[in-house]
Amino acid sequence: GSYCSENQVLLNEILRDEWGYEGLVLTDWGAMNDRVAGLEAGVDVEMPGPNPGNDAQIVQAVQSGQLDEAVLDRAVERILRLILQAAGTLARDDSYDRGAHHTLARWAAAEGSVLLKNDGGLLPLSVDSKVALIGRFAREPRYQGAGSSLITPTRLDTLYGEVAALIGEENLFFAPGYTAAGDVADENLIAEALAVAETADVVIIHAGLPAIYEIEALDRSHLNLPPGHDALIAALTAAHPKVVVVLSNGAPVAMPWAQDVPAILEGYLGGQAGAGALADILFGKTNPSGKLAETFPLKLEDTPCYHYFPGGPMTVEYRESIYVGYRYYNTVGQDVLFPFGHGLSYTTFEYSELRLGQEKISDSELLTVSVQVRNTGAVAGQEIVQLYVRDVESSFFRPDKELKGFAKVALQPGEEATVTMKLDRRAFAYYDTGISAWAVETGIFEILVGASSVDIRLQGEIEVTSSRPAISAEAVSAPEVYSNFPKGKPVSREDFAALLQRPLPPNARARKGRYTVNTPIGDMSDSFVGRRLYGLLNRQMEGMIDGPGETPTTHVMRATIREAPLRFMMMTSNGAITPAVLEAVLKLTNGRYVGGLGSLLKAIFWK
Repeated sequence: GSYCSENQVLLNEILRDEWGYEGLVLTDWGAMNDRVAGLEAGVDVEMPGPNPGNDAQIVQAVQSGQLDEAVLDRAVERILRLILQAAGTLARDDSYDRGAHHTLARWAAAEGSVLLKNDGGLLPLSVDSKVALIGRFAREPRYQGAGSSLITPTRLDTLYGEVAALIGEENLFFAPGYTAAGDVADENLIAEALAVAETADVVIIHAGLPAIYEIEALDRSHLNLPPGHDALIAALTAAHPKVVVVLSNGAPVAMPWAQDVPAILEGYLGGQAGAGALADILFGKTNPSGKLAETFPLKLEDTPCYHYFPGGPMTVEYRESIYVGYRYYNTVGQDVLFPFGHGLSYTTFEYSELRLGQEKISDSELLTVSVQVRNTGAVAGQEIVQLYVRDVESSFFRPDKELKGFAKVALQPGEEATVTMKLDRRAFAYYDTGISAWAVETGIFEILVGASSVDIRLQGEIEVTSSRPAISAEAVSAPEVYSNFPKGKPVSREDFAALLQRPLPPNARARKGRYTVNTPIGDMSDSFVGRRLYGLLNRQMEGMIDGPGETPTTHVMRATIREAPLRFMMMTSNGAITPAVLEAVLKLTNGRYVGGLGSLLKAIFWK
């Protein structure tokens, strides 16, 4: 019922009192709703900078006695404390070894890359191979996100350059394979790629998502690669038996060709040295050890949020509740493309001798879990051992299992090591909404250890005794649908409201006469003034765009105008639009023309 920027529970009771946070709190750009209420709730700094209108509200609130001056002083103290703490750092020499940092970036990118598939041990490749490297990304890499995350690299590796350095340019044959946009299958480029592939021992296809597919402030509407990428992969796979697909993308994608491709390497957005990391893995200089921190579904319709997101027009209802990611797929038995925690290596690992520190514990004790891991392959490698917990018989709805620990171990061929992890009460707890706290229910819990969320190698049991004998009535009364969560079917609004134990907010677009300063400008379509305002802002935005064509920046700017609340005008006007002017504009958009015009004249001429 309250905005996060003025939510006392989040900012004080949880952040500061429960978690002990002592630092500064600032908003995201434009996230401030009521500046005085936000200050009282513990928001110290408003971004993108001090809004003159909001600053005036603070002054007025202090002068009128509405806001205790001590609250303002507290925020100022936090800001000054951070400035003073930063002074020493900012005074230091900012020079650094760019080469060493690039080497570190290459290592980090390799650690984060995930070998998804490697049928027949196609990888690693021999440096004596003749390689067809196909895909525009190999020379024009997709290595970072768009929008606010853009940086200027000190240097930028390409997969073409890195592979050429390993095998010699005379053994490397390139074709772009798809257009820059990739939005259509270019038959001429595919034909060129097929001709190049005929001369090669192995084909590496560098594909993924262009920047315009993954844009800040805009949600993807599908999981597909560009059609040109999919068509290229399908054509080359049909023509050549040894194909490796290397992906550069920021999130899961659908792979209709996955069954036909022998090897798939997920590089994500690896940064300026990411291409070098990929080359190291492809040719065995680095043994991959990354694991997926997310599930790759087969298709969008398989995801737990498919029926509810993006929702709207006014609210998003997260009716899937706790069944997010692997917690959903494992619980309902939904097949996936690649499961959470999955990741292959060029060696193999054997798990044995699961040991639990005790057979019974109270919820105030730590449980020590250890397992033996042996490298049974021929090369050195690293394994990430994952520890999941399952509540065997819970009175409250819970996922099939939950990740509660993981550890990475490096082993030489034939080497064995003991991997140890400790579990505290939170590893067995659920959040009891009746008492607004984490609670443990007495009972048997399974301890599951494996190489992914579905590749469980060992399991044991522990009996946990709770210091709180019963769960709350509110938790017990959760709708039955959440205890037997449906596969591929939506939960009703009625059941979701029963889970929340309160009515759901209205989910209809605001109409003229009921607009507020938080109504998105693009939603004011049934208002003459709202439509004119939206058109004016769009024309101003188009005038700011430098150069022709669609770019991530143009998409972000259009989305900003469409989805920004009316109060956004005050944030971007550099003081020209005051709270009084904004209130007058609100009256006009709501059809109150006489009152709105009068308020506007008063705000402009009688400040």
